[in-house]
Amino acid sequence: MNRRIRMICRHPEVVPGVGNTIRTNKKWGTAILGLLILIVTALGAAGCGGPSGYGKGVTNLSVASPSAIPAAYLIGAGDELEVLYYIDPDVDLPEYRVDSEDTLRVDFYYYPVMSKTLSVRPDGYITLPPIGDVKARNKKPTDLAREISELYTPILAKPVVTVEVIAFNTKIEELKRAIYNQERGMSRLAVVRPDGVISLPYIGDVKAAGLTTHQLQEQLHRRYAHILYNLSTTVVVLNARSNRIYVLGEVERPDFYELLGPTTLTQLLATAGGLTREAKTDQVIIVRRGKNGQPDAHIVYMNQIIGEASLLDPMLQQYDVIYVPRSAMARAALTADFLWRIVPLRFTVDYNLN
Repeated sequence: MNRRIRMICRHPEVVPGVGNTIRTNKKWGTAILGLLILIVTALGAAGCGGPSGYGKGVTNLSVASPSAIPAAYLIGAGDELEVLYYIDPDVDLPEYRVDSEDTLRVDFYYYPVMSKTLSVRPDGYITLPPIGDVKARNKKPTDLAREISELYTPILAKPVVTVEVIAFNTKIEELKRAIYNQERGMSRLAVVRPDGVISLPYIGDVKAAGLTTHQLQEQLHRRYAHILYNLSTTVVVLNARSNRIYVLGEVERPDFYELLGPTTLTQLLATAGGLTREAKTDQVIIVRRGKNGQPDAHIVYMNQIIGEASLLDPMLQQYDVIYVPRSAMARAALTADFLWRIVPLRFTVDYNLN
């Protein structure tokens, strides 16, 4: 059977031709012919090329994960945290300094009638007649006694004074009352606000988003050390709302997904509905945060993982971005479809079969 394909361009400037020859004006004909050659070349390359990544496995990605929420997990908005408080008896405390709401006993050795018990006011002062107000907060008891003695020197012959702290650490007791509950003991539940901040007793707002639990613990220790030297905290992530990964490209349901436990790449792709027909099945790209927060791209060769060594299936991490590229065949088909849309409607192709 003699097959003849004749392409006729019914364009005002086209010179009709016969057979398999396309004759147009120089500008339009050259453009169309070049684009058609490009499509054929792309289709040929897609059909003949083999999977370039087969047999190479996974590139620079770990294949194990110790827990559902790893130590490197970065706290984010919406996360539910529990802050556990405890008093560390092994901390070497500096010499005690008087604080607000402490109860002091001021004794005048030679003038016991002037001795009295005083409470440090919230502003940090005590009142001693006839001297008046004396700053007591943040002073060592021995230093405060020496200062009081000097103040009374013009009045008393031998103002030998001692200061004894008979009630202290009232802030610890207040903190216990603020955070204690029968179910969880000394702890505080906190949800990270959209601005990345949590609120805690005595220290107020604390930036939590973008930190690991260890980094947040260190920050809380520094903040509380100005108030209570031997107070320690432990931060636990109860509900990780920011343990997300993002899937783009040729999957059925591209979206972000929450990691509820250790998850491999193939498990995630299955959750996303699997690959589309246009997907390049041999290579998948994972973009991951590097040590300095810079993005690092890793190529995963899926053929070996699925066909030979599933143990190489990489574990995914928080904020990973998975991109499934389009195959060369699909790209060529998409290009052809695009070109067909931009070619004038009067451009037709006639098939004559004899």
